Amino acid sequence: MDKKYLMETCKYCGNKGMLKIIGKHEQHVKDYDGDVPIFSMDTLWRLLECPVCKGILLHKSYSDDSMFDPYNNEYFSDESIVYPSSKYTFIHVPENIYKSYEAAVKTSKVDLSICLIAIRALLEKICRERGSKKKNLEAMLKEMVSKNILPETLDQCGFLIRKLGNSGAHGDDDIDLSQSDVAELLDFIETILYYIYELPVKIARINSKYNLKLDNRSASQERGEDII
Repeated sequence: MDKKYLMETCKYCGNKGMLKIIGKHEQHVKDYDGDVPIFSMDTLWRLLECPVCKGILLHKSYSDDSMFDPYNNEYFSDESIVYPSSKYTFIHVPENIYKSYEAAVKTSKVDLSICLIAIRALLEKICRERGSKKKNLEAMLKEMVSKNILPETLDQCGFLIRKLGNSGAHGDDDIDLSQSDVAELLDFIETILYYIYELPVKIARINSKYNLKLDNRSASQERGEDII
């Protein structure tokens, strides 16, 4: 009998439970050497529906000839939710900040006003983690720019998050945000998280690998030297 439900965590609202399978598609691929099969792979795609927020997810189950467990004498598969997914992978974000980010994502399909407040609170937490002692978010963001922690463009993203987060906290009926608007704000905060915590690590890794001495660029510019 075909399964009707799959145990998964909804990427929209955070509900962990039995998600309904509303569609599926199987793919079978084999490579041959002449008439002899030499490699095969199987992929099962499932469309899932969350019973809480009604969000739609795409689940992928992949297996091939190389995925054999000799201890259990059986093949295993790689299971993952491929949609929705963040365009960034957060590895170096502090745990407390990442948990706040997850909380904001979970509320985005449940209550837009609460999500706005959560995004604003997350931005403030990022500023404090970066060492800001200012008393309000506007001053924090200005300090982040003056210290070159954030560029002007991302400061503008922060401004929108701050203003719209305030409207959510105060129940401002004059601003009627849609689901897509809130998704844009989540995209803004993801970009800020990536810029502050992930990008510097990647730059440092490449710098170390090729010994490009990026730390000397500012000194060279101050001396008026051309940088090629």
